[in-house]
Amino acid sequence: MKKIDFTLAYDYAVLGDGAFPQDIVEAIRVPTLVMTGEHSMDFMGPTADRIAALLPHARRETLKGQTHQAGAEAIAPMLIEFFTGPSTRQ
Repeated sequence: MKKIDFTLAYDYAVLGDGAFPQDIVEAIRVPTLVMTGEHSMDFMGPTADRIAALLPHARRETLKGQTHQAGAEAIAPMLIEFFTGPSTRQ
């Protein structure tokens, strides 16, 4: 956490009061991959679950062994499969 603690002020500036923008999420109509790292901060998993539940074409994945700062080697295969898989072709 110490490596990224300097970013928290920016995170809070963007998030405002931290309220979940449900109306914005519900307006998304394209296939969406919602990912978190297995070792991300505790609130991220439930938030990602809620986002995925609101999206009609969402796929929810957890990157095993990863934090919020997941490595490219963990993300790339999932992105390739998502963008080339049949569920994203419409």
